[in-house]
Amino acid sequence: MGILSWLGKGIKSFFTPESFKTGEKFENYVRKKLFTDRYYELLQRTYGYNVKTNNYVRSSNPDFKLRDRRTLKTFYAEVKFRKYFYQGKTSWCTEEQLRRYRHCNQEAPVFIILGIGGVPQRPKLVFLVPLRVANFTELYISEIEKYMIHPRRPILSKTLWRR
Repeated sequence: MGILSWLGKGIKSFFTPESFKTGEKFENYVRKKLFTDRYYELLQRTYGYNVKTNNYVRSSNPDFKLRDRRTLKTFYAEVKFRKYFYQGKTSWCTEEQLRRYRHCNQEAPVFIILGIGGVPQRPKLVFLVPLRVANFTELYISEIEKYMIHPRRPILSKTLWRR
């Protein structure tokens, strides 16, 4: 990598909002640790903050579209990291995003992967929540605790489809 390319990446990183950096780190964690290549084929991924706008069509889909290698079923995953629950709940999306995800859910199931605590690359808690149970833009710990999964093990097909 040349010095100009290295400087360009550094400048882009400086101007990228922290929330996007956190989101990308958690997306990478989910792809490397939970929805691994061994079990899931990546069909689509939303673009990062610094992608040139003239080189792609903006997507309103969830973060990932994947295919289960065992069942060949296709599904979406929307990935969110939060530092903590506040008063037993966390906001995970906007009303507009929820409408878009519900639309996608008609094509293929949508799952919410919610990481809580720790850092995006190593969250303390991880939840695998089917969109059909996320009726609002906030998720209560009392409603999703049964969807908790191990944060360091790949999600197996049988775990995914039992949700």
